[in-house]
Amino acid sequence: MTKMKKYLFILACAIMAFACTPKVNPDNEVKEYAGSRASVELSTTDRIPAEGGTLKATVHRSPAFTVSAPKTADWLSCAVADSVVTVTVKANQSAVARAARLSVIDKELNISVTSFEVVQNGTEKDIVRKNLQVSTQSIIAKAEDTSASFSITSDVAWTVSSSNPAFVPSPASGEGNGKVTVTFPANAKTEEVTAEITVSTTDEGVMAKDLVVTIKQEAAVPDNPAVKPAPGTVLAEWEFETAQSEALRAGGFEKVSLEDDNLPGNVGNPYVPSQVSGKGKIEYYNGSDKSAYSTKKHKRRIGSRGEPCIYGSWKDDYFTWTAPAENDAPLAAGTKIQLNFALRPNAAGVMRDWKCEVLDGENWKELEAVKLEFHPSAAGTAADPKQVNAIIVRSATLTKDTPYACFRFTCTSQFNSAGEELSELVKGDALRFAGKYLEATEEDSYLQVPENPKIMVVE
Repeated sequence: MTKMKKYLFILACAIMAFACTPKVNPDNEVKEYAGSRASVELSTTDRIPAEGGTLKATVHRSPAFTVSAPKTADWLSCAVADSVVTVTVKANQSAVARAARLSVIDKELNISVTSFEVVQNGTEKDIVRKNLQVSTQSIIAKAEDTSASFSITSDVAWTVSSSNPAFVPSPASGEGNGKVTVTFPANAKTEEVTAEITVSTTDEGVMAKDLVVTIKQEAAVPDNPAVKPAPGTVLAEWEFETAQSEALRAGGFEKVSLEDDNLPGNVGNPYVPSQVSGKGKIEYYNGSDKSAYSTKKHKRRIGSRGEPCIYGSWKDDYFTWTAPAENDAPLAAGTKIQLNFALRPNAAGVMRDWKCEVLDGENWKELEAVKLEFHPSAAGTAADPKQVNAIIVRSATLTKDTPYACFRFTCTSQFNSAGEELSELVKGDALRFAGKYLEATEEDSYLQVPENPKIMVVE
């Protein structure tokens, strides 16, 4: 065969060989073109492992040759020595296998006379799929229930955990099929309780290794359901006036003895009752130890004009205004309540800064703070007052059912109402719950408040 005929014949064979795109096949495949005497003998027909390796290809019955690899096969390199091609393959970081067909090129004719394929595994291992299932993903328990169960269908080992320590799964571990029983206390609260029970495995044969069963325990139905009184309903009202003094003393608010007054919560629960309407209370609590101070500097009393007074208030002390709804029913979420009253320091030594909070469910929600004023250098007239009434209006919408309306005021600093920092209690300086007293003279009528203190529903 002449050189030209040989060229044309082999060229035709090469065109036919490259008409098909090579695919990854289980075994390294050697292609020999019709009419070509060249052949390739591979050192192994196994795939190259994912971590990389080498493959040797011995080329038989071929003139001088080179090896050509696709441009995309940058993951391998070739070295030719005599008739042996050494292919070095890099590690495959992909999960899928990859392949490249290498051509043996006749140097004289510059055409492929034979080819062979290099196939490399991916990182994904052949995993035997296993089973882990739960019978349900959600369980609704009643408030009085104390246990709930679900089944596990599996052929692997598993463990069970709980997001809520009060919900205890048993057994905590197992293998294969099983039944899990979760025990918990009855719910006495008026809020739903939730726990996530997680069934887990570390077995590689399971795709979803964590399965969650959510248990929702219904809220308890209260014996006295929450109510939302009509807007304008007054839950409690007080009148601070001389003629009401005895009625205001009925709750035992007027006490001097440190033996009673210096303990947290105030022994005997003294309070100022809402003598106009409702079952409201004003209560004062000691937030600090005052046993080292004179009883004359620390006391509570109802003043001559029927005004509750506190002597010796100090940082962390607090007072509350409370009022239940009719029949002592809790107030329903969405109820907007409001407190109206007035405070007045009768001298500079009264504490200035008071934090205001409202009870919302079981938690306290902070409202706008109160800052009291006393002007020592003033003339003490309506035009230039020493004593200044702080008219306080605070309202809040409850986000949860709440046992009763309750506003709390806590002293937050040891600055007095003249702006000076104090280091000890001041004798005779009184914090007054200012009232709408009737015996006011022209000289002090400006100290009266426009209306009685009250807690009411506004929405």
